[in-house]
Amino acid sequence: MSKTKFVLGTGLGLALILSTTACNTQPNHPNQISAFDGASYDSLTLAHGALTSLRASIVANSLSCVPIFNEAADAYSTAYNAYALYRTNPNSEASVSVAVSNLAVSIVALENDFQSSMHVSPQAVLQAQRKAARLRMLHPHISISSILSELEIAASIAETVPGTQPYSTLAAIVIEATQEALAASTSEAGQPIDLSTITPVPPIQ
Repeated sequence: MSKTKFVLGTGLGLALILSTTACNTQPNHPNQISAFDGASYDSLTLAHGALTSLRASIVANSLSCVPIFNEAADAYSTAYNAYALYRTNPNSEASVSVAVSNLAVSIVALENDFQSSMHVSPQAVLQAQRKAARLRMLHPHISISSILSELEIAASIAETVPGTQPYSTLAAIVIEATQEALAASTSEAGQPIDLSTITPVPPIQ
C-alpha cells in the first residue's frame, strides 16, 4: 500500500470512528463515581494515548516540536494530578474541568505546530475545524468531546497531505497518534478506572 493510500484511507476511517464515538455514550466504568468521573477518565485516556505515540515519534524523528510537546505533557500532568485528587475528593470537580480544558488547549497548540510544519492549506484547516465544531455540539458538557474534537481536527488535516510530499511523514505521525488514542479508549471502555494506565507522559529532555 502506498503512503498516500495509507494516509487517506486511515484518515477517512478515523473520521468515521471519531464521529461514531462522539454520537454514542461511552460505556460506564464499574467503579466510576459519576458520569463526570467516567468522562474525565476517558478524556485522559485519549490524550495519554495520543501523547505517548507522539512522544515516541518526535524522539525517533528528531522533530523540532519538543518545546510545544513538553508544554502539552506538562498540561497533561496537571490534568492527571487534578483528576487523581478528584478521585479521593469528589468535591474538586471544577479543578478537573479547568485542567482538562487547558489540556485541550495545549493539544490544539501542538496540532497547530504540526499543521505549520505540514504546510497544509488554510482551507483544509477551516474545513476540519468546522467538522470538529459539529462534533462538539453533540456533547457540549462532556469533557471527552473536547479531546475528540482536537483529534478529529488533527486526523482530518493530516489526511489532506499527499503521500508524495516531504511532509507526509508528519501526517502519518499525527494519524498514528490518533489511532493510538482511539485504541486506548476502546481498550478501556467499560473497564474499571485504573489510574496506572494514564500516568503522566514524561517530557522530552
